Amino acid sequence: MRIFLADLGHNLVTVTSDTYPLGVGYLAAFAKAYAKSDEPLEIRIFRDPDELKQAIDTAAPDLLGLSSYSWNHHLALQFARYAKARAPGMLTLMGGPNFPLTTEEQDDWMRTMPEIDIHVRGPTYEGERAFLAVLQRFIDTGSIAGVMAEALPGNQWVVPATGEIVRGPEVPRIRDLDEIPSPYQTGLMDKFFPTGLFALLQLTRGCPFTCQFCNSSVNSNSKAFRHSLDRMRADLDYIVARIDHASPLCFADDNFGMYLQDVELADYLGQLMDRHDWPKYIRTTTGKNKGERIIEVMKRAKGRLPMTAAVQSLSPIVLKNIQRDNIKLETYAQIQAELHAKGMQSYGELILCMPGETKQSFMDAVDQLIETGVSRVAAHQLMLLHGAPLANPDQRQKFGFKTLYRVVARCLGDYGIGGTVVETEEMVVQSESFSFQDYLDTRVFHLLLTIYYYEDNFAYLFRFGREMGLRPYQIVVHAQKRLQEAPKAFRDAVADYLAENQAELFESREECVAWAEENYDRLISGELGGNLLSKYSMIGRFFVLKEALAFLHDTISDMIGPEAEAQDMLASLTGYYTAVMLDSPFARALNATPDWVTSYDVETWAAADFARPLASYRFAEPQVFATTIDPRARAILTQRLQTFGEHPAGLGRFTRSLFAGDMRRRVVDAREKIWQVG
Repeated sequence: MRIFLADLGHNLVTVTSDTYPLGVGYLAAFAKAYAKSDEPLEIRIFRDPDELKQAIDTAAPDLLGLSSYSWNHHLALQFARYAKARAPGMLTLMGGPNFPLTTEEQDDWMRTMPEIDIHVRGPTYEGERAFLAVLQRFIDTGSIAGVMAEALPGNQWVVPATGEIVRGPEVPRIRDLDEIPSPYQTGLMDKFFPTGLFALLQLTRGCPFTCQFCNSSVNSNSKAFRHSLDRMRADLDYIVARIDHASPLCFADDNFGMYLQDVELADYLGQLMDRHDWPKYIRTTTGKNKGERIIEVMKRAKGRLPMTAAVQSLSPIVLKNIQRDNIKLETYAQIQAELHAKGMQSYGELILCMPGETKQSFMDAVDQLIETGVSRVAAHQLMLLHGAPLANPDQRQKFGFKTLYRVVARCLGDYGIGGTVVETEEMVVQSESFSFQDYLDTRVFHLLLTIYYYEDNFAYLFRFGREMGLRPYQIVVHAQKRLQEAPKAFRDAVADYLAENQAELFESREECVAWAEENYDRLISGELGGNLLSKYSMIGRFFVLKEALAFLHDTISDMIGPEAEAQDMLASLTGYYTAVMLDSPFARALNATPDWVTSYDVETWAAADFARPLASYRFAEPQVFATTIDPRARAILTQRLQTFGEHPAGLGRFTRSLFAGDMRRRVVDAREKIWQVG
């Protein structure tokens, strides 16, 4: 029996699913271990659409299993139709979290997909057991009708002849995740090591929190179970022996660092870093409480794991509406102070248009988060995801959500299997307390915040602003007020961003798809579409960097006034960033080593944690410093550019797993520095 399991990612604009397909890897490893068959099972896993098409054309499978997420659902459906046309007796399955919660919506949802025979129920997080039940019956009966003869745990389907819905009972949770054999150690992931994709592991499955916007909040997923430390060590050993050491490591956990066992694992990660200098960056979602433990995990992982302060809102009204209880802001501030003292970073996360949020409460939350000490604040948009309670009809009505549709960033293409595939998402752009104009205003504000405050991208300028009595939030707000005074290239980029924000939104999926098909070439080229915040922040950080820096300089200059020494210090700081920051085209930037002329010893000021004013570090006379490219930074950038491409969409993908400091030159400190103590 030939079995294909695919978690597909669009790849015509850039690689959109950047990790190894761990979910289908688990399914394959579980099936290989526990399915009982007199004949051998040939099981293959896929991420790339072209590879799957070639495999189907060469020898169609007996069973095709497809993962469904908001970013690949219609691609999976089109492959199911394509495969069914070649082998009508093929059994098709679909699973994943992209599945409604209410019974009525589930029925309607399944009836839109006649190309899918069996649905592994979305809230069933033990997909391995549900899949094995289907596979074993298919082995035993040899037909689709045989599979559908009786309900199966964790699965449901529409009976083709009658339209009847058959629902199986729930499957029990897997309490010891080691019951699932390793897809790494069984060799299932070997083919992904040369691809440039990122290795993905899952330590813990389940989430004890009930955040209503998230599809991990269902009751059946409320208890967390995990792999053993020995299993994780063995997987990491297998990976480090085969992976490009410039590649990051990703964890699929909802709350990494919150559990005692995570501290032990972080110890082992630290040992790998000592021996192999890998992983250089760890991408995951850190826990929502146990701050001291998370700090300990970050410390043992040598600062290569940033903490995510995913508060989502600071409004008590919103937190009640979404059934969430955040760590107190004072506690966050204490955590940030400790992280900063250890040279580690953390990120704050908010979500626009949450139920009960106002523009003022959102902006206040940004200001407060920055003041706790986070290195960046991300403002995600509220998506009504299948499988998340806020998407249920009663919740939509209760909070007065106004939703519009847009193309999922970079997730479209024509793969030669039946026409253009377009993925869409439904996003909240207005509620009873948040107008559409509020939405647009906060989107522009967040673009400026992302360009300037991402991972302390211009930290020295903002630190100088603090010396002048200016909070970072105030500087960004002032920049938004004076946008018409920005250099033309920067002003045009912001105007294009705002225009695209409005042009990409549609009342229905059908309108959105029609627009995408009409503008297909421009979307594929990157001229239109993509994750607009990511795309335009990349434009601001790398494609119009000189203009962005000049505008930040002028904004701070306008706020601090004409005093000569203050303006001289500001000029030295702007000159520093002009010398060290890399911009596109990178082939030129990586071979340029500009000098930095300064009247102030900026780096010593920073190394002393800004304990004294910058004025205290004035040189007796201006100094000239050379710059150079660190070989490690050059290697990382070269590898990522080859995988993702040098355009805003590609840069947006790979900068998510880099620190801002990895993308700049360093100053050559080759002379004794003497400053006048002020």
